[in-house]
Amino acid sequence: MYFHNIKDIPYKKKREGVYFKSITGEKSQLTMIKLDSGVTTDHSHINEQMGYILSGKVELMINNEIRVLKIGDSYHISSNTRHRFKVLGNKPLEYL
Repeated sequence: MYFHNIKDIPYKKKREGVYFKSITGEKSQLTMIKLDSGVTTDHSHINEQMGYILSGKVELMINNEIRVLKIGDSYHISSNTRHRFKVLGNKPLEYL
């Protein structure tokens, strides 16, 4: 399938307050994440990660460097690098 509308794909619950939907190919994946207000994640993984903030506000820590990101901001996380998302305010965070 060549064309998708990510708005039409329902979110799946990963765990409390963490939701995702994705378009998956043979060697790549586009994932949209939604984190509820007040949610904090802290982890690392072998994959590189790039993202773009669609809605909400987040404090993002990458390898102990902290920035506050809002709509239109983007980021890059190298593989095996610890990172933490802390959703700020009373609105969910959505990012690609």
